[in-house]
Amino acid sequence: MHDAETDVPKICFTANLAWNLSNFRLNHMKAVQSLGVEVHAAAPYDDCVAILDREGIIYHEWQISRRSLNPLSEIGSIHSLLGVYREVQPSLVHHYTVKAILYGTIAARWCRIPAIVNAVTGLPYIIVSPKQSVHGSIARYLSMKWYLWSLAGKDTHAVFQNFDDVKFVDSFSRKPLANRSVTPGSGVDLNHFSFQTPVRSCRPTVLFVGRVIREKGFVELIEAVRALRATGLEFRFKVCGSIDDGNRSSIGREQVESWLQEGLIDCLVKLDDVRPALAEAEVVVLPSYREGTPRSLLEALAVGRPIIATDVPGCREVVRCGSNGFLVPPKNSEALANGIASMLELDVMSRERMGVESRHLAEQLFDEKGVIRANLRVYRALMAGIIPEFTD
Repeated sequence: MHDAETDVPKICFTANLAWNLSNFRLNHMKAVQSLGVEVHAAAPYDDCVAILDREGIIYHEWQISRRSLNPLSEIGSIHSLLGVYREVQPSLVHHYTVKAILYGTIAARWCRIPAIVNAVTGLPYIIVSPKQSVHGSIARYLSMKWYLWSLAGKDTHAVFQNFDDVKFVDSFSRKPLANRSVTPGSGVDLNHFSFQTPVRSCRPTVLFVGRVIREKGFVELIEAVRALRATGLEFRFKVCGSIDDGNRSSIGREQVESWLQEGLIDCLVKLDDVRPALAEAEVVVLPSYREGTPRSLLEALAVGRPIIATDVPGCREVVRCGSNGFLVPPKNSEALANGIASMLELDVMSRERMGVESRHLAEQLFDEKGVIRANLRVYRALMAGIIPEFTD
């Protein structure tokens, strides 16, 4: 579905936050622009829309509440996206985040958009960990049916970020998805996130980068920090992120404030550029319950930091246990505390060697340019003859 006058192909990138697109997808969108494609973005309005505008990406407001489960509100969200797609008439849409996949696929197929790419950056929590009840089982079944419908189809390609998610989705389907691929997350810009020797201090910094939500294992991390403080181990615990009020799993502001007052969190800051925080860190920790491939850990790898993460899909792919970090069981604050203590008790040279291994891993497996090329190959397969080759 091309513009009748100019015949310029259009691609629309859709996500539940403009912040998501500007922070994680900007280089990808700029690479698509460089091929002569008109690039559009659909997301709720936030301060990062200015970044998209500055790069010549045509922004469209998608009215959606990430937290809502109200049926009327959700129908309104689908209708809002229908309006965007009818206006833009893109040749291809690329959806990121769960609601974008579910609602965007409905809107795209309704508008008969020729090609749909759905990025599986993590599976819905209701699917991987449903409530143990009849209602929970029914909700999981219906959600999985809808999710599978969104990922399947000859005009649709699903891009996964790890093979565990591929196997999980296949376990619910009669046959594997016909059009799918796996990329190492969204990749990381190795030039922007260059290797840095840590800024040393008498109290080493343990850094968490991400949203303050339960699924990131933040409660277990606080319990681990409390246990380590009780042993007298000297370290700073810094949180680089924000309280995500739009997420149903968000930890409340009052609770976070009480942890700050208790001295469990030394610093809570939201940064547009996390590199200064990474420069101060001796180790980066992410005790998540499940991930696609976490961008925060890829950035930590690129800067050259040892990693402590949970042994779950998405996290285990970025840690070579004992080489560039440690893996611990999920939802286990004691094991997490032991992992952090073991890392901090290593001598500085050992941690530096782990950091070097992290950088090597980033260079070998997680270069963003490779992910961009892989996605463009998908576009060309869906839109034969329309998208030219990408060269960097």
